[in-house]
Amino acid sequence: MTLGERLKIYRTQKGLSQEKIAEMLHVSRQAVTKWESDQTTPSSDNLIALANLYDVSLDELIGKSEEKRGSAEEEKKKYFSPKENPILRNNLIIIAIIAQAAFLNIAIQPLYTEGTPYHILFLLFKYLPLLAASIWMAFNLHYEKDEKQRRKNTLIELSYCVVMAVIALIGYYTKWYFFASVALIGAVLIYIFVINPKYMNRHLVKKNQ
Repeated sequence: MTLGERLKIYRTQKGLSQEKIAEMLHVSRQAVTKWESDQTTPSSDNLIALANLYDVSLDELIGKSEEKRGSAEEEKKKYFSPKENPILRNNLIIIAIIAQAAFLNIAIQPLYTEGTPYHILFLLFKYLPLLAASIWMAFNLHYEKDEKQRRKNTLIELSYCVVMAVIALIGYYTKWYFFASVALIGAVLIYIFVINPKYMNRHLVKKNQ
């Protein structure tokens, strides 16, 4: 919105005519018309007087508040955008990794509902969150801007998921649930603290200074 458009809007909101504004500011009506059509710009003294007449701040009158609002909106978008905010992106990646491991650990635990009407429902509760967390992990790969690095990270993450699945299956069929849980935790820690920074160009945790 131009300065002239704002001047006209504020004047009409106050119910004042161009003649009245001209009379109050001791200028011609043609001068007010030119201001509102963006042909000329009011002097600094007249801008201050107009702001007082319209009961608005000088920033609002000249549009600086709109610029500040726009800048604030842009900053807000950047803050809440994983692509622009590396801290948020890293947190989302870590949460997805931990969530997948947690749900995988839940999935290998024995169910004692076989033969009951709710067995299928319990199976869904076990495996759907695991599927959702795995999809979330895969989705986080699209934040990687470098195509070559993204392909590399995809292969590494796929290999990691295979390792996690093997650990889970061994734990499930041998019934070594505790050892499988410990192994899953160890794999997650190695993945976050070693594999990601060394091979995937992801620094998910802050380095010690």
